[in-house]
Amino acid sequence: CQLRNVPESPVDRQLAREELAICVLQQLPTLSKITVRLTMKCACSLALFLATFLTISSAEDVPRGHLEIFGSHADPTETIEEMFTVPQPQEFFDRFVKPNKPVLLRGAAKPSRAYSLWTPEYLIQEYGNLTLRLEARHEGNNQIPKGEAGFGRDTVAHFMQNYETMDAYVISQVPIKVERDIAVPPCLLCGSIAQGLQEVHLFLTAAGGKTVVHRDPYSTFHCLFNGTKDWVLIDPSQSDLLYFSEDSRYEWGGYSIIDVDRVDLLTFPKIRDVRFARITMDKGDCIFVPGGYPHQVRVNGHLNTAVSIWISRLKEFDSAGCDRELDFTPMDEVDILWRYSGHGDLTQGHMDIHILRRLLLTLADSEGKISVQHFLVNFVKGKHELEDEEEADDLSEVQLHTMDELYNNMRAEFAQKVDPEGRGYMTTEQVKGWTADEMKELMLTLDPTDVSDMDTFEYSHIQAADIADLLVDLLRENRGQIPADVFVQEYVERIGGTARAANEIVSKLAPDQGSTLTATLIKENMAAAMEPFESARFHDPTLERLMYKHLEMHDEL
Repeated sequence: CQLRNVPESPVDRQLAREELAICVLQQLPTLSKITVRLTMKCACSLALFLATFLTISSAEDVPRGHLEIFGSHADPTETIEEMFTVPQPQEFFDRFVKPNKPVLLRGAAKPSRAYSLWTPEYLIQEYGNLTLRLEARHEGNNQIPKGEAGFGRDTVAHFMQNYETMDAYVISQVPIKVERDIAVPPCLLCGSIAQGLQEVHLFLTAAGGKTVVHRDPYSTFHCLFNGTKDWVLIDPSQSDLLYFSEDSRYEWGGYSIIDVDRVDLLTFPKIRDVRFARITMDKGDCIFVPGGYPHQVRVNGHLNTAVSIWISRLKEFDSAGCDRELDFTPMDEVDILWRYSGHGDLTQGHMDIHILRRLLLTLADSEGKISVQHFLVNFVKGKHELEDEEEADDLSEVQLHTMDELYNNMRAEFAQKVDPEGRGYMTTEQVKGWTADEMKELMLTLDPTDVSDMDTFEYSHIQAADIADLLVDLLRENRGQIPADVFVQEYVERIGGTARAANEIVSKLAPDQGSTLTATLIKENMAAAMEPFESARFHDPTLERLMYKHLEMHDEL
């Protein structure tokens, strides 16, 4: 069985593997050394393994780094500048922000109290009852972790007591009470940069965590207080080589679909040409990474703690307020646009208020007028209102009604706020004069809190159809009588939800019975039980994508 050349396309490679598998199967009876009796299933498995092996080994050269971790395909050829003092704001903008260059600032995290204080014991004692947002430790795992505080949530105390064994890490806004432990560096404390401080994220994890190859929507100033982090950074000019997902094509953030632990260089051959820089952050270091700059990170250390200050993408620098002595300043004394109380919904992840202003100004006519209706019709819409959006076909009538109501209210509220007199337009002077608080209010109207940052996230994440399928399976498995505790257990284990939500479903399906679910009860009460799931909002990036496309055409990204 021979393969002279490895086909380029994944489809052709799979066909070649199948042809080789058939050939290997035909040869199995003649392999005298195989003395074990093989079932057809075993033979097929062996054939497919040999076919895959032959597909790879028959190539003239197996690419360096094939099926190894990302960054193994070549030696790093790019460099990231290192500094041992933090530059002043104007120098920081001119050397790094404006030219879109990362910089590693050795020791810049040491002035933060977190550098010396953050141990598990300290975090539990000082902040144990605060609630933080969780994600799976390994990005790409679609399971939402569950902590003491519920679906995708945990308390500081519970997480710090269990972080070594949980497949979860904290990526959450910094609670206001914790802000005192984080020092904002002087290069971020005046002028346009200070006006663009959006939010600050907290990272807590054990060793072994990793990210996918991704780009962040904002520029980030990332500081490390415990452990080390290995970074691979790629200039944005090479983004076309990184196989970014189709759904992040028109978003400021985005992620690559490659497996960073086993990069298949036959399926993703362009990765072989990626040039990159590799750096290791030590405890006490900070790194500035411009918005949209692709990177991948691996976490080391028994406990790894860090924060990321997200900053607007700036094209110009206004040095107002920079003619004074600046020093590291506790975060609770700095103006940050979006803050988090430590309980309830988070306020992270909104689009940049300055991007909204930039977009509106591109819509002005020769008289400086911006049509309110033009903006609302062309930009403020959901995916269910797009003619070519196939996903809208999957929405139920309840979901369509929910989205219609949401976007109709959104358009009406925005129009009332920007044009209370009903003139039909805004002016460029008006838009330029809006304060940060006014812009923030408008952004909340257009970009409501993301479902993943809400206490009700479980209702958005779990599909009513999956719950219905589970009930059907359990009725069959339990002869038409589902004990309530069985449903709760299976909802948690099979669907990945919480016991709290499962008990809510039970109470609605069997309001007077309680302990047993029958087909009759389920049929009578299913609509009421599923209402929170059917009517929940879902993540809809349509507004962001429409704005991105427009600004890209006008070279205003």
